[in-house]
Amino acid sequence: MKYLTILLFAATVGLCACQSTPSAGNGAGNTPDNKEGDEDVADLAPIVLERSDVQRFRGTEMVNLLERMQSQERDDWVYVRRHVHPAPLPPAEYDDYGRITERNYDWPPRDPDDLNERQRQWMSYELWPDHIRGLLHAEDWDSDESRLRLANYGRMYALLHEFQTRQAHGSATRETEYWRQFAESMLAYGKDGEELLVANMIVALSNPLEDVCQRAQDILVQVGEPAIEPLCAAMWTMHRQMIAAWEEELDPDTGRRVRTEFFKTVGNPNYNRYIADTLYRIGPRAVGQVILELDNVVIAEGEHKGKFVGPGWRYRKFFIELLGRFGDARALPTLEAEIDRVIVQEYDEKALAEGKVRIDPRGTDDANFLFHDHLIQALGQMRKPEALRPIIRLWKMDEFHENTAIAAVYKLTGKNVRNIADARALAEARGVDLKGE
Repeated sequence: MKYLTILLFAATVGLCACQSTPSAGNGAGNTPDNKEGDEDVADLAPIVLERSDVQRFRGTEMVNLLERMQSQERDDWVYVRRHVHPAPLPPAEYDDYGRITERNYDWPPRDPDDLNERQRQWMSYELWPDHIRGLLHAEDWDSDESRLRLANYGRMYALLHEFQTRQAHGSATRETEYWRQFAESMLAYGKDGEELLVANMIVALSNPLEDVCQRAQDILVQVGEPAIEPLCAAMWTMHRQMIAAWEEELDPDTGRRVRTEFFKTVGNPNYNRYIADTLYRIGPRAVGQVILELDNVVIAEGEHKGKFVGPGWRYRKFFIELLGRFGDARALPTLEAEIDRVIVQEYDEKALAEGKVRIDPRGTDDANFLFHDHLIQALGQMRKPEALRPIIRLWKMDEFHENTAIAAVYKLTGKNVRNIADARALAEARGVDLKGE
């Protein structure tokens, strides 16, 4: 009989299966290369590392490297920078819409144990968080201010590593207190600490354990407004993370339990719901950013230029529901605009598995109905009679919205209607312009 226990959580950090030794012949020794004066770093060979555990690298080895940025010796700073400078050739080039315009080499690698030189360089580069790479690529990378920030990032990643790899307290009260102290320690590093804390608390929302998610929510709510934009950005994703766990089974010879530790990838199906609930708890300050997300995340070109096309309605519905919960009339134009700018499409899963994009007509019809039902419910909470216009329009588009529409009209006006004709009469009596519905 097996027993499964989740021990800890950690952000997905692109774990790669490669050797954990420095790359031979690349100058990646344990001490910095000596150089005279202020020679251009670009003239020195980049340092390429081969590591299998990105989280461990960031929480230990990277911490020690970044500590060198406060050394009195410039050679130490140069040694650190050579891990990311000059930047290697990326796997692909992208346009402004995130579409690949040119592939330079295969990524991810088909065989992580057999990498070519470019793949090894890119994998080494990806060990480092992009914000740290950015600081080390900046023109003022060696200024006192930049070096202090980099050293502080090292200290923060050490805190994160301890936080993510320790075993949780058995007492819920002690565990909550530990989270509070961890948050305070991160916030003590100012804006950089705040941003790193928020990012990791958002990742924690993907944990399958409810108490972990609730503690992360509490911290994000305490951070408040600075967490709003990152939370909205995260709403467009489906997070996955690595869970360290152990299995126990009885050894038939000794009768003892044998433990095996392993990592597995899991996700939280309520991830987006936790984000929405967190934004709601932060309060009306989130309304403006939520509206901005719906008004600006429009990616189609060509025939559907300016439209949002595809199955992404699943993400938009969370923003729509959230605006309904706030009941802020400022959201009415945005919600009404969703009717025309979102083209719901569902794709045939078998075709996708074969690398083909084929629309699933039945799935699309069902999804479109659900999306419009979400809109009607949100519109019914806008506290403005003009919301009757889009409600009636959606009702007219599909008579099966009747129950949802009647409930929305009642919530909006306190009046019962039996059909679309009644709803139109009520709208006209409230002075609502129904042109275009």
